Amino acid sequence: VAASSGPVAGGLLAASDWRWIFLINPPVVLVAWAAGLRLLPRTGPVPGGRRRLDPLGTLLVLLGTGAVTTACVQAADWGYGAPATLGFLATGLVVGALAVAHVRRHPDPVVDPGLFRTRAFTAAALGLLSYFLAYAASLLAATLLFTGAWGWSPARAGLAVTPWPLAVLVVSTLSGRIVRALGERTTAVVGGLCFAAGPMWWVLLAGGDGAHYAVEFMPGLVLTGIGAGLYQPVMFSAAGLLPARRLSLGSGVLMMSRQGGSALGVAALVVITGGAARPGLDALRAGWIFTAVTAALAAVAGAALRTGVRHETGETGKNRTDSGESHGSGRDPARHH
Repeated sequence: VAASSGPVAGGLLAASDWRWIFLINPPVVLVAWAAGLRLLPRTGPVPGGRRRLDPLGTLLVLLGTGAVTTACVQAADWGYGAPATLGFLATGLVVGALAVAHVRRHPDPVVDPGLFRTRAFTAAALGLLSYFLAYAASLLAATLLFTGAWGWSPARAGLAVTPWPLAVLVVSTLSGRIVRALGERTTAVVGGLCFAAGPMWWVLLAGGDGAHYAVEFMPGLVLTGIGAGLYQPVMFSAAGLLPARRLSLGSGVLMMSRQGGSALGVAALVVITGGAARPGLDALRAGWIFTAVTAALAAVAGAALRTGVRHETGETGKNRTDSGESHGSGRDPARHH
């Protein structure tokens, strides 16, 4: 809900002063930090859970992702065949290869390859990467349509996105019941397909000057909101399938999938639209097709989600094998998320 509400708040803040988009973050973070200290339970260290930092691995991942994203975002201005564009792209690929080689050798890597021996976790990581490619590109494309092709103000554009977070809010409150009724894989597949249906609605109907927003665009926002409310809780809860000592590391990897997918989704849309501040409808439709395809791929990853995994020996000294449509942690995925 918070992520989907960002464009709404951003549009309203930008209507006053664009600096508020950045100034609003420190107090929100401080409130969240204080609430965490007060509300989160204190827990002791997990046996075998102490890990060393991996600053080199972290740096390689950041540099690789940043270089590829920079190449995509700046390609329209620099030129797609310009030395700077090709140089950043090549640097990103080389650094990415170095990052892979590093994590395979490091005793405590920033991304532990052993996590991906759990099929459900691998499906969740890849699914979230693809999902947030679609998520970020969809939000940016909607903003470009409202403020560019339709000529709306930032405040009006922000309010126009409101059906998305409202749909997420409603579905999220029901997601636990939905998962228990349908199972996790089915819920993830339906969520991914619902999200993909939103951009396809826009491809077929969106156009004109926004006079028919309620018919041309709003239903697509509701579909993407329903998809987000169904898909995210199930896929993020896959970290709960890992042994306790790897839970925080697994959660971090899934968040990397989220942030990396979001950054690359924005970069991909910039490439598709040619970096134009006011792209035409044809360019936006190409972007919506891209988001529909990546959301459909996220649904495929959801179909591969299997929660029957064997856990390592835990504190009780017993191995547990989970099967069917329940998490190894035994927790409601919506509550876990």
